[in-house]
Amino acid sequence: MDDKLRKAMDEFITHRLGDLGTDSPAQVTEAITNVSRCSDRLAGSLTEEQHEYWIALENALSLQAGEEARYYYKSGFNDAVHFLLGWNAL
Repeated sequence: MDDKLRKAMDEFITHRLGDLGTDSPAQVTEAITNVSRCSDRLAGSLTEEQHEYWIALENALSLQAGEEARYYYKSGFNDAVHFLLGWNAL
């Protein structure tokens, strides 16, 4: 494999692996802050019994967000590996 192709592959793989973190940090922070504010306002208006359900929902949503991030990161990594292996087969 020539150096030009290897460099292109390295750049592609590095870019693909970093795709998860390319969103604007300010937009992500703003979205998280907004959800937190809404969550706090809603939690403050709930009865004690309802609050227990709210905590369960918050925990489930946190787990969902983590699993989604992990899934998309793994998908990007999988794409990069397939790309690398496909070029090596030539």
